[in-house]
Amino acid sequence: MARWAARFGVDEATRLVAWNDSRPALTLQPARWTSDELRSRLTEARIGVRQAPYGAGLQVTSEGTAPRSPLPQGLPGFREGGFIVQDPAHALVCRFAAIPPGAIVYDACAAPGGKAVTLERGGARVMAGDARRERVGRLVETARRAGVAIRVAVADLLAAPFRPEAVAAVLVDAPCSATGTMARHPDARWRLTPRTIARAAERQRALLAAAAALVRPGGLLVYATCSLEPEENSDIVTEFLARHPEFTRTPATAAVPTALLTPAGDFQSLPQRHGTDGAYAARLARVR
Repeated sequence: MARWAARFGVDEATRLVAWNDSRPALTLQPARWTSDELRSRLTEARIGVRQAPYGAGLQVTSEGTAPRSPLPQGLPGFREGGFIVQDPAHALVCRFAAIPPGAIVYDACAAPGGKAVTLERGGARVMAGDARRERVGRLVETARRAGVAIRVAVADLLAAPFRPEAVAAVLVDAPCSATGTMARHPDARWRLTPRTIARAAERQRALLAAAAALVRPGGLLVYATCSLEPEENSDIVTEFLARHPEFTRTPATAAVPTALLTPAGDFQSLPQRHGTDGAYAARLARVR
């Protein structure tokens, strides 16, 4: 609370804590079904539905009359792969990434697979890797159920899974303190210490540098977290750019609402302001 009060002010910090103590909405992103079909099927099943913030998905509400499971598995379309579960913030990160249609993108820390699916549905050709073998099965299942042609591998970004300058775009959705998703993971608040954030930042620097080596000239490097902390977000990017003059910020300012852009042009969603998970992303171009 004290950290957030110093950054946002007491009123906003209080709203952020209240958000973290609330039950988050279940947000669905279309997969095998279109948004219209998903809305229609839910409505026909008497399940309440509304548009998610910034048009990024559909949210299940309590307004419907159908007795239903609170879990996604109990909703129409789950078995058919009609949707995936993904907070609006993370779908918006994929919009902000603005990967050109047809471009090959390597999602380097991909499990559980939501961003990989969203990028593929947006027209990118996705290769997805994750160093955590125990989570790759979930990544494969997400891609299979959503019906997208994603190539998946157990791969450690720090071990150079490709030759240098081989990929048109790399997404580093870096492991982080996850302070933007505490409403979904309330136990996180009891595990966090200042050292936790510092350790995460150390790994994030290494991951971003490793990803940069894979990007070909003219390509894109997208760095993202679900953290609210500058030490894991803008500080990482600022330090990276100072060390790598071959990269520069190239914000996709038309891809998301201006309310979600920082003065530097990075993406930043804040729960207390935007009604979504907290997330951050920077879009960097390799200019030489």
